[in-house]
Amino acid sequence: MKYTGLLSLAAKNRKPRTVVHGYYEGAFKYTRPVKLDEQSISVYLIHVGGGYVDGDTYFTDIQVEEGAELVVTSQASTKVYKTPIKPVEQYTMIRLAPGSVLEYCLDPLIMYDGARFIQETVVEMDEKSSLIFSEVITPGWSKDGQDFRYDWLRNKLKVYQGGKLVLYDHLYLNPDEDLGGVLQMEGYTHIGSFVLFHPNVNREWIDQMYGKIESEYSQIRFGISQIDGGGVVVRILSDRTQTIEKMIHDIHSLVREELLGKKKILWRK
Repeated sequence: MKYTGLLSLAAKNRKPRTVVHGYYEGAFKYTRPVKLDEQSISVYLIHVGGGYVDGDTYFTDIQVEEGAELVVTSQASTKVYKTPIKPVEQYTMIRLAPGSVLEYCLDPLIMYDGARFIQETVVEMDEKSSLIFSEVITPGWSKDGQDFRYDWLRNKLKVYQGGKLVLYDHLYLNPDEDLGGVLQMEGYTHIGSFVLFHPNVNREWIDQMYGKIESEYSQIRFGISQIDGGGVVVRILSDRTQTIEKMIHDIHSLVREELLGKKKILWRK
C-alpha cells in the first residue's frame, strides 16, 4: 500500500543512554532526538503538509527495545480538513519490550468542517514495560460558529499485554442532535484521554492519584477506570483544549515523579 506518510522509529538501550534509529517517507518526518532533561530522549513528529486532506493515509511504527526509554510528541496539532470523497486514515503500531518505557503524547487532533477520520492504534507490550499515552480531540473553527461541523471520527486503541487484549477503546463521534447529550459528550465539545500502563499501578495508587487531582479539577467532567495488568484510563470532557491539556500534563507529571522517578517534562514547542 502506498502511504501519504510513512514513519518508523526504533529505540535501543545502549547503556547508559537510549539511541534512536528510523526512517520516514512522504509527508511524515521526525526531528533528531533531543534531550529535554538528563533522563529523557525525545522525538518530535512532523507533518510537512500542514494538515490531512481527502484520501490521505498514514502509518507509524514505533518499537522500543528492552530497557530503552523514549518520549514521542508532535511539533504541532494534527489538522483534518474536509474529506468529501474518502476519509483520512491513520494507523499506528507500537511494540514495547520488557523494561521499556514509552511516553506517547501528541498535540490535539483538530477536526474541521466536513472532516472524516479513521484512526487505529495497536500496542503490543510486555507485562514489565510501561506506556503513557495521551490524546485530545477538538472541533475546528467553522464559519457559522457551530461546535460540531465535522462529519465523523472513528478512533480505536487496542492494547495487548503479553499477547492478551487488556484494553479495547473505541471512540466513535458522529455529530447529530444527540452528540451533546447524556452518555456522549454531555454538553461539552472537547474530549481528552490519558492511558497509563505500569507494573506498579494498582487500586491504591489510582485512589491516591484521584485524590491529588480531584480538588483542583472539581469543575471538570472526568472519569477514571482501572484496567487489568496495571493500567488506568482517564477520560476528560471540557469546552477548552487548554483545560484538558493542563489536566493531562499534571497527571503525566505525577506519573513521571512517582512511577518513573523523573521530573515533569517541559516541551519545547
